Amino acid sequence: MKKRLMQLVVVVLLFAVVSPFQLSNEYLRTSDFDTVTIRQDDSVWNLARRYTADENKAKDLQQAIIEVNGLKPDGSNLRVGQQLQVPVIKKTSGTQLAKK
Repeated sequence: MKKRLMQLVVVVLLFAVVSPFQLSNEYLRTSDFDTVTIRQDDSVWNLARRYTADENKAKDLQQAIIEVNGLKPDGSNLRVGQQLQVPVIKKTSGTQLAKK
């Protein structure tokens, strides 16, 4: 009985740790995405900066783009013509986009 209870506690704690609701990066919690086609000289950073003027949010978005699209940790494996999913956050007021 104690073993079962311990297993249940471990599973619940594991779920709480990996639950998307526990993520501090709000871009990783969204279910809304734009599809963007990579052009010559694009980088994950300049793509993120197209979506937000806030540098701190751009860093979070850069990391989210890398994770969502399964890119290398530095985002260096982009190819011209490749399509990426860019997480977007719906704002209740104002706009998120710096420029597109």
